[in-house]
This record gives sequence, structure tokens and C-alpha cells, in this order.
Amino acid sequence: MPQAATQEGEASGSGPTRALPRSQRSTAAARPTATTRSMALVRARQSPGSQSPLEPTVRSNTRKRKRDPAANRKSKKRKRTGEEEEVSSADSSPVRQPHIPDRMYRLHDLNTSKAIQKAREDVSAKRARHMGLATLNVHMCRASMCVLDDPNLVPDRESARTAVLNAGRSVLGLSSSVGGKPLARCCGFWVDWDEKNKIGTALTTSRLICTKSASLDSWSGQEEYDTNAEVLVHMQGGTTEKATLQYHQKHYDLAFFSVRMDRPVHILSFNDGVKRSDHVFELGRDESSFLRISHGVVKFLNPNLLERYHYMHVHSADPRPKYGKGAPLIDFGGKIVGMVNGNTSGSFIPSSILVKCLHLWRKFQRIPRPQLGMKFWSIKFVDIALAENILCKCNIDDGLIVKRVSYGSPAEKLGILVGDVISCFNGEHISTTVELENMMLSKCEDENNSLNSELNVKLDVFHIRKSRWSDRTLTVKVSDDSEVVATGVTYPFVEGTP
Repeated sequence: MPQAATQEGEASGSGPTRALPRSQRSTAAARPTATTRSMALVRARQSPGSQSPLEPTVRSNTRKRKRDPAANRKSKKRKRTGEEEEVSSADSSPVRQPHIPDRMYRLHDLNTSKAIQKAREDVSAKRARHMGLATLNVHMCRASMCVLDDPNLVPDRESARTAVLNAGRSVLGLSSSVGGKPLARCCGFWVDWDEKNKIGTALTTSRLICTKSASLDSWSGQEEYDTNAEVLVHMQGGTTEKATLQYHQKHYDLAFFSVRMDRPVHILSFNDGVKRSDHVFELGRDESSFLRISHGVVKFLNPNLLERYHYMHVHSADPRPKYGKGAPLIDFGGKIVGMVNGNTSGSFIPSSILVKCLHLWRKFQRIPRPQLGMKFWSIKFVDIALAENILCKCNIDDGLIVKRVSYGSPAEKLGILVGDVISCFNGEHISTTVELENMMLSKCEDENNSLNSELNVKLDVFHIRKSRWSDRTLTVKVSDDSEVVATGVTYPFVEGTP
């Protein structure tokens, strides 16, 4: 066995080395092994002039071979630059665990121990950089993409995948902070692009800048917002830009932010109207700006008395994802059907209301709405036994049941009480609270400038206690502030009461 091969095996601690044929020896000598590189790395970390008594001599007794001119030029180049090929740490080199011979641990040398630790840290850092590459980060997406792989949910995976990827170009992550302290993290999507000024407009929930949440009752008007909060927009690929608040609407829980961009933003179209039992995707971005997907089925519910009545709901396996507030809901064609609100389980604002809000904001830079001072339930969505009883006793099978009247409101002064039924608003038959909200927004669209003004709304009211119908004209205030429905307080005991 050649002496050079024997010395290399002894130096590496790997035992006897098989002799190579003469035709392969020059190639093997030119190619450094993992052991050689590890040893060179450890030796390079030691202090100058220090050498372990167990370390093999650097001088080799092997006879020099005649080298070709190209190899000589390469060797001279390494000598001029002072670089060692064995210790190259270029980002493009493979990730290999450093081999540290056992005898290196027995040296009890501080510099050697530090060099070993540094070698391991370098490999860990390099592995982390490699796992950050787009092609190696597949495991980050498995939780989301499994939705598309379920044939029971998605019958046509390819078309759904195309729709999701296209819609994902519009989905944003947003974070806010006040005085350097994190405030909230939400999602949003692009709704406008100003080509001249290179500014994109993103729509999200106003909860992003909410510093004080309401009580359990969303109609109490107790929210507080910081319009000077610092907001960042996190886009696909990890790009982050600063955003500027343009406007926020308390009642609909919407906020518009402008972002200066170098290239046009991707804007999605809206679905004409989402229907019950429609299958939808909820999109969002997590803290790493990865696209997240959940699947759900649209359902209609009567709002509880503590939430706004312009919400619809989606039944999903993940009803309250932490990244979902402000996220878009899309259909299988990639069109927006709503925006996740997150006020209650699965609640979202349907696209019909979003479209009208966008139109009003572009027209007035505000979103005005009439404030009726009442809360409603739809007969259409009450329990079927209750619906039958209403039909039997009142001969009414459709309309809105008054569930609460604001204390001191014009509606209360007109004699409208809890339990009464309103079937028509301005001569238009209304079946659901979402239809009512759309009707009121359309009324504001027809006005030139209806903000902070008053409107007359004609009502067809069935007074349940008198069992008769009447026509009432309700004069309501138009405002872009949140509507407050107060219950009022009675004082049955006064001074002198026994």
C-alpha cells in the first residue's frame, strides 16, 4: 500500500485505506474528502504555531508526481491568494456534517474545542440557509395544500389550485404597532391601483388599528382606534412595505391603507352574490408570509343580538384561524365572495356589501349609511316551529322581526316595539338583514352627498300587540360612524318609595 494512502487513513482515524489503481490515484488526490476538509478546518481554527503532539506531520514522504500545466497553474493561483480549497465555505457548496475524530476531543485544548464548536455552528447556520430556499420549504405548505388534495372537498384540484394561486397574488399580511409595541396582525387584499402615483390600496379590517375592543355587544360603540399606528404590509416572497391609513369605517369594520409600490398590484374581481351552501376558500398569510388556505361552506344565520346584522357565516373546520381577520374568501373561480370579520365564529362580510362600500368610498371618501336604531332577526332563518307559529297566528311568512329598539330613537318614538314585524322598507320587500344593509347602502349611493344628513324611510309595520298593519315614515340620521343601539335604563324606585 502506498505510504501516502496509509498516512491519510491514520490521520483521519478511519482505519486502513484500500489502495486505488494507479489510473485513479491522481484524481483521488486532487479531490479532498470530508475528513480532510474537517481536519483542515479544525487545524485552521487553532492558534498559529500550536500543534498537537498527536497531529500527523504535514510533510509527506511521498515522491512528487509530475503534474500537467493546468494543475500547476491552479496550484500557483491557490498559493497567490492564500486560500485553501479544503476549507471553502461558499454558500453553493453541499451541506455536510463535519467529521471530528475522537482523538481531537481528547486534546483538552481550548482552541481546538472552540474550533470544533465553530465548525458545528457553521454547518447549522448553513443548513438553516438551505432550508430557507423556496424549493426546500415544501413542508411549510403541507398544512394548507392538504385542503386541495381532499377529493371530498375539492372535486377538481387543478382548477382550484390555479384559482388559489392567482388569488394569492392579491392576499396580504398586515401588522400594526404603537410606540414600537405590537398591536395586531391581520390580513387583507388589494382593491385599487393608482398607475400615475404608483400607489396600491389595500382593504382590511379596522381591528388592525383598534386599541380598545368593544364589550361583548358590538352595538355599544365602545371601540377606540389609533389612526397614527404604524402599519406594515407583508407580501408574498417576504417583501415588506410601510402603509398609510386612508380611511376606516367603524360600523362595517373596514380600513383602507395606501402603499407605494414599484409595480402594479394584482386586483381580484368580486362574485355577484354568494349563496347558501356555496363552497369557498379562505386565504391568508401567516407570520412568515406563507399562504394559508382553509375550506368552508356558506350558511345563513340570524345574527345574535351582540353582533352586527350585515354578517354571513361560513362553516369550516378552522372557524377562527389566527391569521384570518381581514382575509378574503374566494369561490372556486377565484372571485372574492367576502371578507373574514372574525367577530364571531365564521362570520364574514359578503361581497355585495363590500362592493357598495368600495363604490361609496371612491365617490365620497366616506361610507355613509342610515342608522335605523333597531336590531332585527329574519323570519326566514328562525326555527321552523317558530316560523309555523308566526304564520298561523299572524299570517306572516317573511320579513324582519324587531329584536331591539334603541332607547330614545326615532323608531321608539314612532311606537315600534320589540316583536313587531317590518316587511317593506321604502316599498321594497326585505327578507334578510343583509338585504336590508344592501338597500340602505344603495339609498346612500343615490344621494349626491348624504353624509351627516337625514333620510326618510317608509316602513310597513305589523304591530304584534295590536295585530294590525300600519305605515310609518322613519326619519333617520346618515353617518359613517358606528351605529349605537342603547337599551336604556329604568328606575322603578325613586325617593320616597316604601
